[in-house]
Order: sequence, then C-alpha cells, then structure tokens
Amino acid sequence: ASVVAETAPGVDSLAEVRLGERVAVAYEQPGIARQIRVLTALSGPATTSVTNGRFTMLGQTVVINTAASSGPTTQLAGGYSHASDVRAGDVVDVHGVLVLQNDAWILSATRIDKLTGTPAYLRVTGVVAGLADGSTTFSLGALTVDASAATLVPAGSTLANGAAVTVLALPASYLASGANTARLAAAQIRLDALKESSLDDALSGSISSLDSTAKVFVLGAQKVSYAGATLSPAGALPTSGIYVQVQGRVGRDGILIATTLDLHGDGSDDDSELRGTIVAFDAIANQFKLRDVLVDASTAQLRGCPGAGLGNGLYVEVQGTLASSGVVATTIQCESEPAGGSIERQGRSSAVDTSARTFTLTPEQGTALTVRWTDMTFFGNDLTPAALSGKTVDVQGSFVGTVLMATKIKLDD
Repeated sequence: ASVVAETAPGVDSLAEVRLGERVAVAYEQPGIARQIRVLTALSGPATTSVTNGRFTMLGQTVVINTAASSGPTTQLAGGYSHASDVRAGDVVDVHGVLVLQNDAWILSATRIDKLTGTPAYLRVTGVVAGLADGSTTFSLGALTVDASAATLVPAGSTLANGAAVTVLALPASYLASGANTARLAAAQIRLDALKESSLDDALSGSISSLDSTAKVFVLGAQKVSYAGATLSPAGALPTSGIYVQVQGRVGRDGILIATTLDLHGDGSDDDSELRGTIVAFDAIANQFKLRDVLVDASTAQLRGCPGAGLGNGLYVEVQGTLASSGVVATTIQCESEPAGGSIERQGRSSAVDTSARTFTLTPEQGTALTVRWTDMTFFGNDLTPAALSGKTVDVQGSFVGTVLMATKIKLDD
C-alpha cells in the first residue's frame, strides 16, 4: 500500500503513519490495504495556550484526551512533553475525531505535533453550519469560510449544513481577528462523507447524539444505525461520549448500517500492540523505540527474552497502553524475526546506486546488507536518495530473500 498525505489541493505526497494519526484505508480485498491516506484535521497556528486540557486554533476547540474510555490518549510530539507545552502562536498539526458536545463541535485530539514553520496550506476540519441558500459563506465552529473560489472534492459535490468537510487555504487568506472574528478563503473543500459500496466500511470515534430507542448515534458527522449489530463486549450498551469501532455498510440514504460494534467504554482495553525490532535502547531509563514509537519497559513482564534482558536488535511483540509520549508496555515477548515481518536496521550507508535504487547498510554490529527502495519508500528528515551516501540512517522494511525492501528511510536521530 502507498502511504500519502494531501500537501496542497489535489497534490498527494508520500508520507509516514505515526502513532495517534487518523487515517483512511482504501482496500479492494478485506485485510489488504491499497492506500493509506493520512488525515490531518487541523494545521496552522494555535490561537490560545492550553487551559484545562483544551485550546483553540483556526476557530476550532481542541480537547486533549487523557481518558481511555473517550478514545486514544492524545500523543504529543515535535518537542511537546506535556499538554501545557502547547502555547498560543505555536504552529501545530492536530489529528483527532469530531465530537458534538453541548450543541458545539469539538475536536478530540489523538495526536498533536509542533511544527517548525507555517505549512504551505492551512487545514481545518469541521461541520458546516450557517450556509444559506445561494451563499458561498459558511461557518466551521467560530471560523467563517469564504468558499467562492474553492474547488469542491469530489467533483460534483454539493455543500450542505451538517456535512463534515476539510478545508485547505493559503495562510495569507487567514484573518485571525477583527469585527467578523476569524475568517479564511478556501482554496479547496473536501467532503468527508462515506459512500454506498459493496465493501464494508470501518469507522471509529466517540458517540454523540445517541438515541437508544431508535438505536442510532453519530460518529463525527456520520449517522450510524446499530439496531442489527453484534455488540462487543457482550451485554455492553452504547453511551454518549464513549469510543467505539463500527463495521458495516452505508446505504443509499447515507446511514452506516452497523454489523459489529466494539465499545471501549470501560477503558480497560489493552489498547496498544507493536511488533518490530528494538532500537535506541536506554538501559537506565528502561525504554526503547519500536517503529518510531517510544516504549516504556520499566514495569513490563518479559517473556522468552535473553537472560541479559532487552537490547538493541531484539525482535519483540509489545502489549501495553497509551501514554502521551508513546506506549507503556505491560508484556514484552521476544521472538524470532518472522519472514516478511516489518523489521528495522540502523547503520551507515554506502555504495549508493540511484539507478538500481540500492545501497549497502553497514551496522555497528553484524554484517552489511543490501537495501532497496521503491517509488513507495518514504524518505524522512529531508533526506533524498542523492544525499544518502555516507549517512547514518534508520531503515524500516521487510526482507525479500537477503535484500531489505525499505518502506521508510530516515536519518538516525
């Protein structure tokens, strides 16, 4: 599967998927992804600092989540360690789910990244309100959007009150204050509604607008009927505000008819599972990185691991729970690297062949190996194939024979 993000109207760029990011997965066969699209909800400057676990930006209210029953614990990255680190004027990316609270839409954040500069396009996700007949102006929360020059995606779409949309706008078009409050001129408006299909849809979010008699509720702006759904755990009932995962199909009326409904209301789920190769092991802090995720192993039960304990290069399966900066492991199972599994190697690159798309990776310990990249390989940290030679890099991918087929190549930090 290709991993992409829309970086400008109609322009997709290769991306990476990180813990806490919201994604849309397109597939043609159950369980086999064709494309993974990273869905940043908000991108731009924070208007206020965090107070009581929330802040505002681009006219939207962002809530930082610490309760497992309400959804994934908000991941903080880009230099943030605590929610209070988010300050007015910071430029941030926010991932999250739309939730209706007290008749107002908020964004329950799943990940917040501090950026080093203003993005090429501001991004705002919300629910359309205040759109009058014949008008090209509407509201997203406290933000006024001028859609007169915007391209609607998909083509042929029609704006309507109650529709969930993602707006892209040039930073210069944004006015943060004034008599008419925050305003921007949209360059593109993407409607986020699910469409009728012969394949199942899967959706996650926090329940709002619950009608337990009609057995319907709303996830984001998507109406869900669960009258015929199998509920898990058995005997559990949907309640407002809890985080759920739904699978089913969308009918012609746009309602998602759920066949299964997984509820996470008690917050007791072992909600993280990671498999991969340990890197950056810190024996003093008893922590390491696994596929770019920081894992706290200080209270974990080890299973099948060497007598000397954990260390770089071990392939492990981690079960644990989310913390704001990664995963707190409850169990760590040491295993042999599975054929075709996602693994990680670090070392110095040499013998770069940009025509064959290969290079030699020489680790500090162990033997050198051949790495190959493809059109779908993500290069991070502004690294390019032309600048690869002699760099110390971190490579993620899987072995095909003796060649490591890279999905991600980044400078080793």
